[in-house]
Amino acid sequence: MRRSRTRRPAAIYAVLQVVAVVLALWLSKHFEVARLSATMIALAPTLPAACLAWFAYRDDRREAAADTDATVKRLAAVVAAAETRQRAQLIGPGAHRIDVTFHQRTEPANNATGAADHGSLTNIVSYYQNLSPARLAITGEPGAGKTLLALDLILGLLTHPGRTDTDRVPVRFSLADWNTDHPLQEWLAHQLHQQFRDQGITLADATMLVDGYHVLPVLDGLDEMDTDATPAGRRRAARVLDKLNAYQDPTGSAPVVLTCRTTQYEELAILDLRMREATRIQLDPVTSSQATAYLTARSTNPGRWRPVIDTLTTAPGGTLARSLATPWRLNLAATAYEERHPDTLTFLREPDHLLTLASPSAVRDHLLARYLPASAQQHPTRPNRYRPDQTHHWLAALAAHLATTASASTASSTDIVLHELWPMAGLRRVRTADTLLAALLTLAFTTLLLSQVSIGFSPRQLVGASVSVLLALGTIWQASRTLVPEPQTFQLQRLRSPTHRRQLARTIAVGLALGLAVGLTFGLMVGLTFGLAVGLALGLAVWLALALAVGLTFGLAVGLTAHLIDAPPTDPRHPVRDDLAFGLALWPGLGLAFGLAGHVLGRTLGFVLVLGLAVGLAIGLYWLAGAGRRYLVFLLCIRGRLPWRLGAFLHWAYDAGLLRISGVAYQFRHRELQDWLTAHPAP
Repeated sequence: MRRSRTRRPAAIYAVLQVVAVVLALWLSKHFEVARLSATMIALAPTLPAACLAWFAYRDDRREAAADTDATVKRLAAVVAAAETRQRAQLIGPGAHRIDVTFHQRTEPANNATGAADHGSLTNIVSYYQNLSPARLAITGEPGAGKTLLALDLILGLLTHPGRTDTDRVPVRFSLADWNTDHPLQEWLAHQLHQQFRDQGITLADATMLVDGYHVLPVLDGLDEMDTDATPAGRRRAARVLDKLNAYQDPTGSAPVVLTCRTTQYEELAILDLRMREATRIQLDPVTSSQATAYLTARSTNPGRWRPVIDTLTTAPGGTLARSLATPWRLNLAATAYEERHPDTLTFLREPDHLLTLASPSAVRDHLLARYLPASAQQHPTRPNRYRPDQTHHWLAALAAHLATTASASTASSTDIVLHELWPMAGLRRVRTADTLLAALLTLAFTTLLLSQVSIGFSPRQLVGASVSVLLALGTIWQASRTLVPEPQTFQLQRLRSPTHRRQLARTIAVGLALGLAVGLTFGLMVGLTFGLAVGLALGLAVWLALALAVGLTFGLAVGLTAHLIDAPPTDPRHPVRDDLAFGLALWPGLGLAFGLAGHVLGRTLGFVLVLGLAVGLAIGLYWLAGAGRRYLVFLLCIRGRLPWRLGAFLHWAYDAGLLRISGVAYQFRHRELQDWLTAHPAP
């Protein structure tokens, strides 16, 4: 285990700083040392301490490579856990899979070598490992199983017998929210950190893994980046292909896996835009024998499906066979017709009704209309928590919101990210409500301040009034902004590691040193009026107040976010929850710091504590927890259209198989379901 080199410099800095302050106080009291001289003595350790900190930080970064193998191994474990659960959600009850087949589509030039003409889901790992370079484009019709094939490839690469701890870790990324103005590797590092920060993958770790080519990007959903109306020259998908073609490692074209619908990929290919030095495969339609085997395996009473199976066998090109030619549609059918009455446990409908539907679109609408209640009824833990009509209305509202965001060039039309949903309630409405709440808070703060502090025009009063006004105006400005900051997180689960505990001790030491610097600065300002000795004494008192506040803040942070230690591999609710915990945990600490500092200056303890808590609340919510606060305001403004506990509902829908998880976003189980809900807002 690497031993941190910054612990000793931090301790030396703290000791030298305290000794210097005590020496300055003693000299100023006994020998009448000039004010400037005492100040220089007090601040003498600052510059060398900064140098020590820089050298220690540089050495730590040089030694970081020793932890690379451990980080790669940890990432592989959390990816395997996350994608195993994701695959189980997509497959559904019983874990029945269709061994879909695919064939190679040779491009005019720049094909990878080693590709076979045909392959299947069961041999996708060996198929991919034979490619040189290891670049694969998976294409297919909607619902053909592109994502499931990518998941099997990821899990196969992570578990195959020949894998070593230094092999690249395949990680799935959703392309829908990539602003292609940002470099590919920068975006990959940011997404990797966002997905796995609960498991201790910091942004520095993610950057190191991506820049060192320890990550195999599996990029899902190239077809979801643009609408059909987007001009070819403005399509983000075209810029993605350009960046992938420029993505190089020391051996040449870097390994990457890409999924896209056939139609969208071929529209780009017509313009000679495709992934170069790659093999393109296309998924085949499900055969009647594959459909028969799947429906028989999924059903608890295969005899109910006999009319459907006979029709698929005798008319392989008929309406029903064309309607059920993808794994997604077969899953819809099996789910819809396995629904039972909650009291009698009898089947609610018989599969032979499918034979009466006249067209593939009629089959699609019929199955989708029955998929939501059937999935909710089969929920593994709480099937009746939300009524089917509620579920339909809420999911349709989210689908309609995603459809409206598709017109923006960088907006995702598939990702449901909690802290990015607030425009759904109306840009002006949410910002106005947020601003009004901030104004009410600052008005209460100002009223409390004026009730206890005399109004005058002395320099101290003017400075105090200016600070209060600037804080109030800044808080209101923060609340009115359209741009919402990224959520904060504590990552307290990392405290299980001795290395991270040492890093925490180092961080606290730095915080205390900064508190001392603030105290000294405050003391020098007071010293201009009361004398240097008194001023530095007050500064030390303020520093002690800040130190106590740091301890309280950390204790509250542990209490509020300890649940993260046993967090699942991915949970899109965590960013908002962490952000609110961050702001609310720092709120009492900041309030205590302001309150104790005011009490040192002679104010009534009760007044300064209340005032400090008000200031701390403003800073905690409006300067530190912007994403979480805006999400809460959004829930207040959207009441009636979405549930109050939106995150709990979305995770229930994920468990029910209606949604899937991609990084920090929820997505509809399939784009066809999302589009159907947009067109059918009422059940």
